[in-house]
Amino acid sequence: MIDDHAHPFPLSHLPLDLAEVSLDVGDGAAERRRGAGPGRVFQELCLRRLGALLGIPSDAGDSEVVTAREAAATADWGAYVRRLFDHAGITGMVLDFGVPVAGGGEAGEYAALIGRPVWWLARIDPLVDQLVAEGTGARAVLDGVSRLMEDAVAHGAVGFKTIVAYRTGLGVDPTATVASAEASLTRDRDLPVRRRAKPLRDLVVRTVLEHAADMDRPVQFHTGFGDAEIRLSDASPLLLDELLTSPAGQAATVVLIHGAHPFEEELAHLATVRPNVYAELSLSNLFAPLGTADRLLRLVDLAPRHKLLAGSDGHGQPETHWFGCAVAQDAFEDVARRLEAAGARRGFVEATRRALFEENARAVYSLG
Repeated sequence: MIDDHAHPFPLSHLPLDLAEVSLDVGDGAAERRRGAGPGRVFQELCLRRLGALLGIPSDAGDSEVVTAREAAATADWGAYVRRLFDHAGITGMVLDFGVPVAGGGEAGEYAALIGRPVWWLARIDPLVDQLVAEGTGARAVLDGVSRLMEDAVAHGAVGFKTIVAYRTGLGVDPTATVASAEASLTRDRDLPVRRRAKPLRDLVVRTVLEHAADMDRPVQFHTGFGDAEIRLSDASPLLLDELLTSPAGQAATVVLIHGAHPFEEELAHLATVRPNVYAELSLSNLFAPLGTADRLLRLVDLAPRHKLLAGSDGHGQPETHWFGCAVAQDAFEDVARRLEAAGARRGFVEATRRALFEENARAVYSLG
């Protein structure tokens, strides 16, 4: 399985702390996470699976699992991480470093550690935030984004990512102009930087799609749920439809990530009716693992298999990548049984598995 969307984890040993893997952020979140962790299905199932991998009895306590993990991880961090990734069948990773240009070097360090290919995406929004905070004009922001994209491709980026859903929402106006973008920078000065200058951010998204099409690179859009800073009402993939029917929106390859949870069926519809739009399932397999098969089935049921990808959205700890990918693959086993029970041929099911977990990622990101 190629993990289609993930984030960095430490390149050297870090003690296991699953409570920190949470959607709860902001003031006082650390204490809340500590108290809530043992009551989350994610944390319970991740520890039980990890214990099974490490040979710990199923009725052992959390501390016994963590102790065994620390023994393995401190002895040889690289070997431990490779063991996790081998177990989950991860053959490569597409990493979002969370910054505009990470460069090939960091991806190379991860590839050396895990013993398999690592590719990377350039994230657009941090640069826009920085330039808006500095009082940069609209044209200069667009020039900065263009340079970022050129530099990223020169350093080996296989695609781009926007989290405009976290900023001003997915209701992107494809007709935004430089004049309206410039006016918004002045008008919105009293707003937090992250919520400022919607016309500018809309124009940036359109520009990114245009350049990405010219560069033959896909663009990932965060869709659906996320941490406490997102407004879910602004993150429905259907809000993108006006953009997706514009010339820029039809020119680039667009990957709508995270299954758009809880809007999976809306996402599947867009992947079905928009030729250049792909649906990716990740994140919810971490934080709502028991429903992953049902969510995946809703995508498989409607969207053609060549439009579907899967990832972990692992971050912070290598166990999240391992767990997210393992849950996604287990979910497909459930989906496979349901497809065959409905009359689908085994060959159809296996072709769907290969497309979802490996072939589509190679095609969309030109991974070879």
